[in-house]
Amino acid sequence: MLSTATSIRSHVESVAKTETSRQSRWRIYARPEMDEALHAWRRLEVELNETRFANSATWINCWLRHYGDCVPHHVLALEQAGEVRGLTLVTAGQQQKLGPFDLRTCHLGTAGEIPGESVVVEYNRPLVAPGYEAEFAEGVWAHLQHDLKWEQLRLDGVHADDLQEWSRILPDADVRRRESRYFDLQLARDAGHDVLQQLGSSTRSNIRRRLKKYGTLDGEWIDSVETAADAFEELITLHQARWQAVGQPGAFAAPRFLEFQRELVIRMVAEQRAVMFRVRHEGETVGCLFLLNDGGRLLDYLSGFASFEEKPSIGLVSHYLCMQAALERGFAAYDFLVGEKQHKQNLSNAATELCWLTWTRPSWKACCYEGLRSAKRLLKAWCKPAQTSNQKSE
Repeated sequence: MLSTATSIRSHVESVAKTETSRQSRWRIYARPEMDEALHAWRRLEVELNETRFANSATWINCWLRHYGDCVPHHVLALEQAGEVRGLTLVTAGQQQKLGPFDLRTCHLGTAGEIPGESVVVEYNRPLVAPGYEAEFAEGVWAHLQHDLKWEQLRLDGVHADDLQEWSRILPDADVRRRESRYFDLQLARDAGHDVLQQLGSSTRSNIRRRLKKYGTLDGEWIDSVETAADAFEELITLHQARWQAVGQPGAFAAPRFLEFQRELVIRMVAEQRAVMFRVRHEGETVGCLFLLNDGGRLLDYLSGFASFEEKPSIGLVSHYLCMQAALERGFAAYDFLVGEKQHKQNLSNAATELCWLTWTRPSWKACCYEGLRSAKRLLKAWCKPAQTSNQKSE
């Protein structure tokens, strides 16, 4: 009897799954239909009460306005019973490389821009209703397989938790995992501590010493559009001056990137998806931070600080003041995103993982690239014993 009941239940579940699949429909929004796609995106966003930034209609729309003319794209949507259940932006990468070879890449989300102009999206994810994640990923993959133009699929800056379905679909994909350090504001709040109490002893001492030296520092939390726009222009000036002083062009040297960010600040602050934080010393602006609000998690996206020679450790102190303000305003975490800068280690007390997945179609380029990599590894392994031998003989 148990076997019969199990068999019947399996059959019923199979039929239900089949009926559900029959109701599903996939739709492609081409470039001329982006207004319609964004309308559907906003409706689903409101329905899901989605508060993260990278899969918001505002972020997508802003990216399309500044990169849509140079990065081919379309939107893929899963519909069920006439309702949209998932959406993702699909882009064709520009001037991408696989070692020394030009490569035609396909990206999900706001990526694939010309190198040097990228918005460098992190916490990248599609907009999908709960319970549809597996069906959505499988449907997107089925759609992509029919497009023979691309040679490599890339998922850029995806949180490890959001990569599970793709890891199942593409178990042989290469996944580069990078640490994203953050300060757990909720942990400090639950412990009844301020930010300083949760930091290491040497960092606490450094911050106290700098605060004493500077005397009065005015930290300003900015969530009004007009003031945020003004503060962002100061951020640009500080950022460019600091990088150009060491012979680098600075992020805002790319006009497309600059105009994207200027519009993004206004749009995101207006929707409470971002804030600006400004630090002044003796009436002079010495630090500016532009932070994205990812569902209560503040992301350290862009910054500009006075030169180290004039204002030692002002970046460290500015972040500390902003973190304390974020703690008082109820944010859950202060995320420094990926990168190997020392202040991220000093000011964090936790870490998570962001991932960059690549899956390459078999081709002569892929074979040549793997051959070059293998040769490089063999050469390195061959040279190492010789170097060791020489060192011993000396």
